[in-house]
Amino acid sequence: MQLQPTAKFISATVLVSAIGLSLEIGQASGAEVALVESVSGRVVAFAAGKPTLLDALDVVSEGTQLDLQANTELRICHYKMRQFLTLKGPLRASISLDGVSVENRKTVLAAAGSCGAPAPSTYSGGIVIRGVAAIPVSDVRTDAACLG
Repeated sequence: MQLQPTAKFISATVLVSAIGLSLEIGQASGAEVALVESVSGRVVAFAAGKPTLLDALDVVSEGTQLDLQANTELRICHYKMRQFLTLKGPLRASISLDGVSVENRKTVLAAAGSCGAPAPSTYSGGIVIRGVAAIPVSDVRTDAACLG
């Protein structure tokens, strides 16, 4: 069976696109490698050329550079290592898929406990709110007068 010129062109375009996409994925540096469990102090993360302050529940991607100020502690869950890692400042570190490398080979990295990548939720919807105190529910009336 002979393909028409238009079909040949579409097939070639799809093939070239697939090859290009696979090469790009192999070189991508945006893979998620860790999750911030807690931060005390100030931690600046440099990812994709932009500095941002890290907070709990932030995701750390491949190649992120961290700058921990003095008296700072950062606790992350590194997915591939399946370990909680604690870094204490002042220090500079780099997060990669294989682990954490610290400048000047300081031994301020402590592993404490196992962890894993978060599983996707089976529920849709909802919101995540940070920095809001929980309001306890007390004195909830369920008598017939309330239900009306």
